[in-house]
Amino acid sequence: MELLATAEQMREFDRRAIDDLRIPGILLMENAGRAVADEAMRMTPVKGRISVLCGPGNNGGDGFVAARLLEAHG
Repeated sequence: MELLATAEQMREFDRRAIDDLRIPGILLMENAGRAVADEAMRMTPVKGRISVLCGPGNNGGDGFVAARLLEAHG
């Protein structure tokens, strides 16, 4: 069973991680982007093109991290 969080809940999780646990926001972004890149590579075992669409905000930052890692992987 997958558990999903609302956008409001995710904002609160991020706030708690940054403010209460003192995890730098950039580290959260790097970890999220790496997870996305890892999953994209798992889903496409043969090297090919992967498009990453990024909007404004923190999720866009996660996407830019994923794109950077995917590009570095080839």
